[in-house]
Amino acid sequence: MELELEQHASGLSINLRNRGFDALRHGANLHRTLASLPNLDLIRTVCEQAPFPIWQSFQDGSIGWSNGRYQSLDTHVVRRNAGKGRPLFILPDSLADAGKPVRVSLKDTEHNRTYWFDVSREKFETGHLNFAVDIHAVVNAESAQRNFVQTLAKTFAHLAIGLAIFDRNRQLVLFNPSLIDLTELRPDYLTARPNLFSFFDQLRDNHVMPEPKNYASWRERIADVISAACDDNFNETWHLPNGLTYRVTGRPHPDGAIAFLFEDISAEISLTRRFRGEADITHSALDALEDSLAIFNQAGFLQLSNRAMGRFFDPRKPSPLEKMNIREVTCLWQEQFQPSPAWGEIRDFITGNAERETWSTQLRHVDGDRFDLQVSPLVSGATLVTFRYALAKQGKGLETTSKSKRSSTVAA
Repeated sequence: MELELEQHASGLSINLRNRGFDALRHGANLHRTLASLPNLDLIRTVCEQAPFPIWQSFQDGSIGWSNGRYQSLDTHVVRRNAGKGRPLFILPDSLADAGKPVRVSLKDTEHNRTYWFDVSREKFETGHLNFAVDIHAVVNAESAQRNFVQTLAKTFAHLAIGLAIFDRNRQLVLFNPSLIDLTELRPDYLTARPNLFSFFDQLRDNHVMPEPKNYASWRERIADVISAACDDNFNETWHLPNGLTYRVTGRPHPDGAIAFLFEDISAEISLTRRFRGEADITHSALDALEDSLAIFNQAGFLQLSNRAMGRFFDPRKPSPLEKMNIREVTCLWQEQFQPSPAWGEIRDFITGNAERETWSTQLRHVDGDRFDLQVSPLVSGATLVTFRYALAKQGKGLETTSKSKRSSTVAA
């Protein structure tokens, strides 16, 4: 650089030039460069007013310069009985230059409070520049989250349904003891937080889910399961080789998480099958009877009828008989028999407007045959209606209508 001083009558002019360069060409660039240099007062103010501690440390561990936030913590929070010169933050030797921040706590014994900071450092001259960011709110939020998860875990621990919750990264984050009992997965495997694909692979290996027909498409099958669970429409029944039956449900959770519920419904399935078998036996027994039987529920809908009763219904009607009510059924019966006041009495009996006692009467079919009609109450407000050929009573005479007469017909 070349410095030129020139005396004038009114004062002194000072020119600074780059030696060997044309000042007219490079003077403006030089001015812009010098003008862009940071203002030292601004830098000092920013460092002093920063809301987090900044300090300089040397190789021997001593502290050099520090900003106002550091000095405030050093004076009013921690420095009660400690001597001056001692570092405020005790940092581990593993803290690398410009590396991952380390979490450090400061104890405020007077107010029984703990301050948490993430401390990072940058190499500077013979030591380091250190920066501590206040993460007290973050630590409190993490603690609240852990307490919430522990509360959920204690609540779910008493459920008989197995629960597995996977986060947005598809890692297992929560499960209950029932999941171990139902899936036979090892606790150490579950606590290692397996991903969703590994979880279902282990279920398949333990024969806790149906064996895929095509193993090559297994991954596609699991992807479909995950997609269905995210859309809240995954609900399957798994029939396992050991005879058990599981109901597996997938539900989406906030922040992209997924929950899977495993429920053992073997007893429910067994009871349903047994009930269905007993119902089939009962229906077969009723079909074997010569008498025409019809059972109505308390609401007045036809619940069960045997094969012999079919002669009194119009075979051209496409609708299922079980969906017909007593008014529709009696209208069909009226078409098969000659006029009788019995149909209104049946409707009153079934709908609960008449006395619940067995009664009977005789009807004449349109083809001339005589039938004995008997109406009997059943449990739970149901009603049994029986049609029987009157020819079976020849030699004994035709019996007249009697509301006190009881029929020998037994409803199975």
